[in-house]
Amino acid sequence: MHDRLIGIVWHDQAEARIYQKAVDNCLGDPDIARRLGKRPAANAEAVRAAMATEPPAARALEQTRETLAKFRTARNSLREVQAEQAARRGELFWDWRSAGSIAITLLFFLFGIRAESGILFWCFVAVLACWLTLACVQQDSRRTLSKAFAYCIWIPLERIAAVDSRYAGKLWATELRTNGVKPEVRHIVDVLLGDDIEELLLADSYEGLRVTASHKYLVSNNSTDKLARKMSQMDGGTIAVCGPRGSGKTTLLEGCVTHNDFAIFMSAPATFTPHDFLLSLFSRLCETYMTVRGFQPPDFTRLKVTHRVYRRIVPKLKKLALLASYALPSFVLIGIGTFATARTLEAKHADAAYSYVRYVFDETAQILLRVWRGESVGFSLLITILGVALWRSRRSSLWSRVAANVREFTGTIVGAALIVVPVITCFRDPTLEESFHDLGEQDLSWLLGVAFAGFLFWLFDPTDVDGEWSIVDIDVSKSFACRVFRLTCIIGALYMIHSAPTLHNIATDDDNPARVLSVLAGVLALRIGEWKPAPGEPQLITRCRNQLYRLHTIQSTTSTLTTGASQIASMGSTHATSITSIPPNFPDLVEEFRNLLSTIAFSRSLQGKRTVIAIDELDRLGDDKQALGFLNEIKAIFGVPHVHYLISVSEDVGAAFVRRGVPHRDATDSSLDDVVHVQPGTLEQSTRVLQKRAPGISDPYIMLVHALSGGITRDLIRYGRRVIESEEKARTGELAMVSRQLIAEELVETLSGFRVLLGRHEWTQEATPFLDSFRQLMQRLRSGARDFEGLVRALSNFVERASGTDGSQEHLQLPSETRRLLMEASAYAYFSLTMLEIFGVEGFVRRRQAAAFMEGGNPQLLAEAKQELGVSPYTAMGLLQSIRYAWNLPVQTRP
Repeated sequence: MHDRLIGIVWHDQAEARIYQKAVDNCLGDPDIARRLGKRPAANAEAVRAAMATEPPAARALEQTRETLAKFRTARNSLREVQAEQAARRGELFWDWRSAGSIAITLLFFLFGIRAESGILFWCFVAVLACWLTLACVQQDSRRTLSKAFAYCIWIPLERIAAVDSRYAGKLWATELRTNGVKPEVRHIVDVLLGDDIEELLLADSYEGLRVTASHKYLVSNNSTDKLARKMSQMDGGTIAVCGPRGSGKTTLLEGCVTHNDFAIFMSAPATFTPHDFLLSLFSRLCETYMTVRGFQPPDFTRLKVTHRVYRRIVPKLKKLALLASYALPSFVLIGIGTFATARTLEAKHADAAYSYVRYVFDETAQILLRVWRGESVGFSLLITILGVALWRSRRSSLWSRVAANVREFTGTIVGAALIVVPVITCFRDPTLEESFHDLGEQDLSWLLGVAFAGFLFWLFDPTDVDGEWSIVDIDVSKSFACRVFRLTCIIGALYMIHSAPTLHNIATDDDNPARVLSVLAGVLALRIGEWKPAPGEPQLITRCRNQLYRLHTIQSTTSTLTTGASQIASMGSTHATSITSIPPNFPDLVEEFRNLLSTIAFSRSLQGKRTVIAIDELDRLGDDKQALGFLNEIKAIFGVPHVHYLISVSEDVGAAFVRRGVPHRDATDSSLDDVVHVQPGTLEQSTRVLQKRAPGISDPYIMLVHALSGGITRDLIRYGRRVIESEEKARTGELAMVSRQLIAEELVETLSGFRVLLGRHEWTQEATPFLDSFRQLMQRLRSGARDFEGLVRALSNFVERASGTDGSQEHLQLPSETRRLLMEASAYAYFSLTMLEIFGVEGFVRRRQAAAFMEGGNPQLLAEAKQELGVSPYTAMGLLQSIRYAWNLPVQTRP
């Protein structure tokens, strides 16, 4: 490629190779490779051929003018240096004079300059001077020596110019690839793909479609904002979330809870009775609260003694082993290093310390003895008052707080004194003071170097950095580099201390071990002062633990009393009592649950945090009567202050709440405080969901999936996965082929269900045309969607036959249930036919622009038609007729 462009935009082949490498790198990009794979006509060779022409190359270079100019300047400088060096090499003429001069000079620096004998040194100098004189007298030898000397001087400059050129080339290659070549390659790929590029499935990733529910792909909508507003306006209450199945009620409940909330999520399957549900909810409340507070809920699983011992002891042994693996070697090393110093300090100060402690003990004993004999009335009264105060404070935490404060204060004072005193003694030690006075300029420079090394050691903390540095083509971890640099600082500081005699004397002072021991003792005292015992179990945790034992176990207590006289003549009796606690009944369970929950919620509200209980899957309790009955049973747990109850219910229950008081009342009127209706998503909401789960997916595919799902979030994700599956089966990313495959598969599944239901009805001979058209349609669908025209004709024939069985034909009289099924099948087939003729024909983008001017050309209407299929097939077909008219499709004469 570069040969065709030399003389057009390139200065040399190096620039052309960098350009070609940038093009190849862009073609290796997964996104571009995936786009090229959608159409065989668009391949990498076609892109390379297009990028080898002058216009795209010139445009790419135009985006990198500055870095290219720097690269060319560096390349020109390198060429000039290389040309001068080549000229110098060409002018070298070696003979015995010039070559001998070089050889004798090397021998002089290797051996003569190190000669121990002065005579040998001066002999080397005389021989070298004579030889250089002979070489300089002859013109060619003199020119050779001067050129050789200049060549050696320019070798480092040539290396520097080469490194500068390579660095400038790397900068230009990076900018060329990012800002120059990549946009041009994308443009050429788009041109090769054609004008209808939006009709290709070119999403960047499909990972989000693989996950059914995840907070990572949560998209806020009107329902989310409405629920958040209602919760912020209420200190507590019961809010129902209603909507069709799959509309995202569960995701809405999970998304409204923040990390600061105390939340409990419960499901209410059909097999739960209200009593069992409340038992499970009560247990979940206690376990969740204990876990949030950092306590382990009790385990009621029956285990063997060995298993229980293993579960209790092994974690502690592991923790102890991990601590010992660091503590024991540390104590051994510190003990070996400070043993002699500790013995020396003991020999010097042990007698004085022992005498002082003995004196304090004797004085205290004398005071207590005088109090005991009644000789010291004042101390007697003081001790009595202290005893009364101690008894009065038995239920108060005053003494523990005072003891903790005293320990913390004492540890801080003692630790600070043990750390500061050795530093002060450094300036009062005569030996160190004399050493400080003897510091010279060189020693001061070494001292400043040590201080600077310590500052760098503190500055380059490897825990504060992450990532990598790129040095030429080598990636070096920043954390590893900081560790190496800190080790270098330590070694450098030790070397400087060792090299400076004065600093070495200061570091090896005889009292330094004692100072280090004092600093270690001070740090230990500070740690002791900061230590705090583990807090005891709060009262709420104890209540939760007791409730769990009461809910999960049956407790039995037996007491026995035996009385008697001597063994010779005895008379007595034995009494035994057994008490077994029974599980609480439903009213007691409700009362205890409300009391515990209100206490927890009140303590959380004082911290500015909410308590949320979400009850999901209530819409699966059969019909609306069963759901209302269950709601009526458990409504006694609602209305707890500072508690938000969030309940997902069916649309029937939400409708009942809206109709409250007009003219009847039911459980919703007294149980719910508000309702949030989750409606099917609009096209804009579906676009946000799909763009987050499959970034880069084009608008036509979003409209296809949105129309098939009707805006239901669960179906939206399911049809998104079906699109990927259909693309793999069709082996192309064309919208027409993918939509044909997808809609045909949906038709087979849905119409097969209708055929099973219709097979249970009785038919007459007059219905043969309709049944025959149904059979032909199913046969056409099972054979695949390759014959698109035949599939459209079969669908049109079926819709026409099925819509003619609605009772308008007098000779074909069918039961109402059969007519309803036929109209539902006809409406669904009509919807599928409309989807096929809109998305299954090439040129969707062009036809969509034309339909946008019509009243029924909004793609949102297709999703509304899918929703309308669940309400009435007649209104759905009427809406489909207006859509087909806007898209210039043939309209059925018999709706």
